Amino acid sequence: MNAQKLVATALLVILAGICSPANADMFPGSDGWHRWQTDEVGAVTDTCCFAWRRGTPAKTGCNLDGQTMSYSSGGDCAAGPGRPQYYVLMEGGKPRAIRVLSAACPVESATEIKDHGTLPAAENIAWFRDVIEDGTLADDIREEALFALVQSDSNLAFDYLDRILSANPPAGGGYSVSATPGP
Repeated sequence: MNAQKLVATALLVILAGICSPANADMFPGSDGWHRWQTDEVGAVTDTCCFAWRRGTPAKTGCNLDGQTMSYSSGGDCAAGPGRPQYYVLMEGGKPRAIRVLSAACPVESATEIKDHGTLPAAENIAWFRDVIEDGTLADDIREEALFALVQSDSNLAFDYLDRILSANPPAGGGYSVSATPGP
């Protein structure tokens, strides 16, 4: 009986690795920056970048290659409201940076940004969920994926986030994504 469970578990692990959207070739020609938006009608953000100029924040576009980026989602530095644009830097088939910016925010990079158009919300949510649950990725990447998922206006995303919060009640003042629930 234990041998059957071991074989079944091994098969599930193998299938999860093959079928997981975060590991699948969602991004043909994988390495580099990728951009997409979803078909969610109600999803809106005004997040953009800003720079400090003589002690005053000034609206700027976002340079994805910059070492540091300051974000604003309100006030004088915010872009106009727009659909969320998801930007992911892939290196070696793994996400290395994730940004969610307003479609009204000017974005640039020294390298090509591969545009994947509009993806179904369910595919977008599943991909970010897989990143959040991938314990082999750095915590900052998983947190960026969590931020991206929060931008959703989908009940599917809200249900998943609710399960994370329910499974990880605050201990010491914060939430943890280290032990997320399954599908």
